[in-house]
Amino acid sequence: MEHKGVEMPTLHTAIRAKMGSTPYYVTTMKVSDLVQVARPASEQEEWATSGLTERLQRDLNDSRVRTEIAPYLANSPDRFFGAIILLLDAEEEPEFESFSEVAKNLPKAYRSAMAKDSFGFLTIDSGERIILDGQHRFAALREVHLARTVEGDYVKDVGDDEVTVIIVPRISTQHTRKIFNKVNRYAKNTSRGDNILTSEDDGFAILTRRLADDGGPLAGKNHKNESLVNYKNNTIAERSTQLTTLSAIYETVRIIAEHYDMADELNEKKTHVRPSEETLDQGYEHVEGWWTTVLDGMPKLKYGRDNTKLLPELRAKDADYGLLFKPATHIVLFQALSQILNADPDLNLKTAVERTYELDWKLTAPLWRDVLINSAHNILTKKENYNLAADLITYMVVGSKLPTNQIDQLRERIARARGEDESTFELPEPLA
Repeated sequence: MEHKGVEMPTLHTAIRAKMGSTPYYVTTMKVSDLVQVARPASEQEEWATSGLTERLQRDLNDSRVRTEIAPYLANSPDRFFGAIILLLDAEEEPEFESFSEVAKNLPKAYRSAMAKDSFGFLTIDSGERIILDGQHRFAALREVHLARTVEGDYVKDVGDDEVTVIIVPRISTQHTRKIFNKVNRYAKNTSRGDNILTSEDDGFAILTRRLADDGGPLAGKNHKNESLVNYKNNTIAERSTQLTTLSAIYETVRIIAEHYDMADELNEKKTHVRPSEETLDQGYEHVEGWWTTVLDGMPKLKYGRDNTKLLPELRAKDADYGLLFKPATHIVLFQALSQILNADPDLNLKTAVERTYELDWKLTAPLWRDVLINSAHNILTKKENYNLAADLITYMVVGSKLPTNQIDQLRERIARARGEDESTFELPEPLA
């Protein structure tokens, strides 16, 4: 359902300002008013049909708007967006009247506070209002208020929300393009680690933080007073004295939640709001239990957690359990454990961990070649490698419990990964 902005006079209280050569006005607008007068550049015929060198906006990702941003607005009482930058594409300059011009008898103290007559009233008589930055946020606001294609407790309230709008008069196409380019170029997305650290609605993130907080099995600091868990990077340097990454823990939490059919209750993209404390407590009982069992059932991994000075040595290429100190392995390990328990319901987690620990965890072990480790003994980071490694671990632990066709497929996949003849390649014998 498309809603085009309309040219109509509007009056706003505003702050007038200038940065470099660019004049602009800061105001607030009710969502119900904004969606009536504005539209994304991608819906403006002249801009949408121009060549790539003239395009000022990325195409709208309708799926993201409908499945992520709009449901967040419709379901969250704490919804909040940053400012939307709106281009006023008009022949005439908007009219700005300062408070001091309108109210002649303002007290002197108030007049001095309004230096350069920056505060006042902005009248826009004509012109298109085109979203220069924030088109996905705008589209979601419009989707909730006008289209009503999403459900939620706050659908009817969104229209009365007030959003900050920065209005930039059009000077030239080149000037507008520069603004768009710089706004997007210098706007740095938050890292995955930052998102996990700060999210209060993502159940996976909340449980991840609990694991690394005081009292959790991954809490504490190393001998350098660094967190045991690296939250800045998705990988661990060979000489690092940190055990794993926040990103890897997050993935293990997601795997455990899926194992217990709790993923939808914890997934922010599904719930759009913070899970209940009861759900979080139940989820934490599972994830804490799994991580504690893994550490207890894999003594070398637990030893590394408790003796951080030795982590570089434990992670070394020729170390007996070196692969266990790679964050990628933690993700693969938990995926495999879930698959093992599904394949053999008679096994409990403790036994599954102990059997898995019997594998050869050297980085140089032939078992992992071209599956999870390349010829330079580095981790293969594609998802297909993670899946292949998890399937191989599952086979090695409960091979006899897997269907014959599943084993045949695994053999063919590993043969292809290693460039060997599928008809003659043989899998290693499973553990006894």
